[in-house]
Amino acid sequence: MKKYLGLNLIPLNADLGLLLYRVAFSFVMIRYHGWGKLTGWQDDSAGLPNWFSLAGAKAEFHTFPNYLGISSELSYVIVAWSETFGCILIALGLVTRLQSLVLFSVMMVAWIFHHHMGFRAPHGGETAFLFAFAYLTLFLAGPGKYSLDRKLGIGRS
Repeated sequence: MKKYLGLNLIPLNADLGLLLYRVAFSFVMIRYHGWGKLTGWQDDSAGLPNWFSLAGAKAEFHTFPNYLGISSELSYVIVAWSETFGCILIALGLVTRLQSLVLFSVMMVAWIFHHHMGFRAPHGGETAFLFAFAYLTLFLAGPGKYSLDRKLGIGRS
């Protein structure tokens, strides 16, 4: 009975789980956050970014929130880079731990300063909080066997 309750008939594969985890979180972050920061929003309420444009960069580069006092421009570059290109690297499993640490930091800044540590409306910070701890988990677990980090010998084996 215990083997049925524990689903022991299905073999464990933590490395496959990490691959799916990296790809799923990266896809959602790029689709609903990073790409729109770069290209602008076709329909902001629906979270629908433009496909190819630099409207987002033009609109937000000088006006992006500067919560850490490092300038709006640098804040925008760090956030837009990490939420778009950093997530592509994470999905590929390349410099995963570094990018995960950056994204954990970005999401914690968003949750603390932009969402005022709120979880529900009007601040709606639960998404930033969940993303932060998803990336912290990935930082602690590493990218797994199915990653370019493993293939290239980056980090621990």
